[in-house]
Formats: sequence, structure tokens, C-alpha cells
Amino acid sequence: ASRPTRAEASDVANAVLDGADALMLSGETSVGRHPVLAVATMARIIDSVESDSTAVPSLLAAPRTTGGVLTRAAKDVGELTGAKALAAFTQSGDTVRRLARLHTPLHLLAFTPEPRVRSQLALTWGVETFLVPSVRHTDEMVRELDKALMDSGRLTRGDLVVIVAGTPPNVPGTTNLIRLHRVGEEH
Repeated sequence: ASRPTRAEASDVANAVLDGADALMLSGETSVGRHPVLAVATMARIIDSVESDSTAVPSLLAAPRTTGGVLTRAAKDVGELTGAKALAAFTQSGDTVRRLARLHTPLHLLAFTPEPRVRSQLALTWGVETFLVPSVRHTDEMVRELDKALMDSGRLTRGDLVVIVAGTPPNVPGTTNLIRLHRVGEEH
């Protein structure tokens, strides 16, 4: 059939409600008569469930690590200031995964010099990834963010972004910085 059964549609919706980061087609569906239609239908179901902000629960437990506290604070700063996005520089992907668990309505942008981490984060809820060169300091980090966002048309000059990162850069586990930044403006 070219339409999903109630059970199939419910399985997709419940996976989203359970907090799944990614869904995939079963073997039989992916090689069936309508694989493209199946993917499009799954995407519509997912969008419908996610667009109901009360349907997808965010992580409510109090953070117990510095990285957890900073990602929660970045989400709050972003939502309270009307930022367009949360941007995280990451070596391991941990900071971005923490942000994704909060299910914020803000765009979540991940910047990493590690192709493997970029690929992993592509399957994380709500994350758009950017592969950027390795940097030596935070000013360089911000320049790379501006370049990637303006070159891709993702954000424009003057848009407000909350940056979460670690200093020194390129060291996993050093998340210790939140910065409010306007794209394209040096500070």
C-alpha cells in the first residue's frame, strides 16, 4: 500500500515522543515499491509531532557538570534574548548533544574540525553541522562561525547567536564559555 498503516504511523510518532534523534526505514520498506514516498511520509509525521512544542519533552533534570550547566544557561540566554541560533564549537560532539537534549526551538548549529564528529552529529536531533578549520583562539572561532554562516546564507549580518565553546580550543571536555555574538560584527 502507498499509505502507512495506523501502527506504522504511530511507531514513527511515538519514536519522536520518546526522544529519538533519528529514525530509519525497515529493510522491507526501504526496498519496497515506494521508498521515496515512505521517507516523505515519515518526514511529514515527524514534522507534525515536532511542531507541537508540548509533544516533545525537553531534558528537565538539573545538570551536574560544568558543560551541562553552561549548555542549559546558553539555551536560556538564547531564548530570553531572541537569538536566532545556538552555536557550539566541539571536538567530541558532547556539548552539541547536551544542547540537543534540551529541545529548544532555536536553531542548533554545530561547528567542528573533525569529519567523524560532523557525521555523528548529523544524526542528532535538530542539529545542522559545519566542518570548519581548527582554530587557535576564540576570536578565530568567531571569525570561522561568521564565515560559515554568511557563506551558507544560514544567518545574516547582525543576527544574534549564542556561542558555547571551550578554551583553549581543540581540547575535548573544556566547555567553559558562553558568548552572545552578532554575526559579522567584531567585538
